Amino acid sequence: MGWLVIGISGATCSGKTSLARRLHKNLKNSILIEQDTYFLPVDDPRQTWIPKLNHINFDLLSSLDMEKMHTDILKFLNEKSRGNSTSLENEAKVLIVEGFLIFDYKPISDLCNLKYFLTLKKEECWNRRALRVYQPPDVPGYFDEIVWPEYLKYIDKVTNDKDLFNSIKFFDGTQSPDQVYANVYNEIELKLA
Repeated sequence: MGWLVIGISGATCSGKTSLARRLHKNLKNSILIEQDTYFLPVDDPRQTWIPKLNHINFDLLSSLDMEKMHTDILKFLNEKSRGNSTSLENEAKVLIVEGFLIFDYKPISDLCNLKYFLTLKKEECWNRRALRVYQPPDVPGYFDEIVWPEYLKYIDKVTNDKDLFNSIKFFDGTQSPDQVYANVYNEIELKLA
């Protein structure tokens, strides 16, 4: 059997990472790749500077090394087995790809067998993000000027691409995390059966 690739995306602070990590913990033979580990260094010339805020726009695909992320995913998918046990060759392996823009990068989006998107309304998103500490920290105005408008552009792309939209299951990020997890986990288990 081969790999089952699960894509988890959505709004910042919507529960993507928590869901992905919980699935990874509970799914045998799973690997987790998180988009946040592919941010370019702050001094990389590919970063987009926002003069008005005197800050980098970290909410664009160009702030991430998506080619490396895609290459890393392909390396896993091309492996025949992991570890020393040959019994793994006969078992399905699960690759969980999590990130706030993964469905905006077609080479990765196309690899996902199951796609999930967690949404949030602006006020809830802001309330949650205000509790987070980022490195570098968000500057005043960053959420309203960059984070939220970029999210709206992303969800607009997703919903206007009919094939992509129809391949995604959407969840309200304010739903119980246990309920979202149960729905996703059950669908994965059915797919693996």
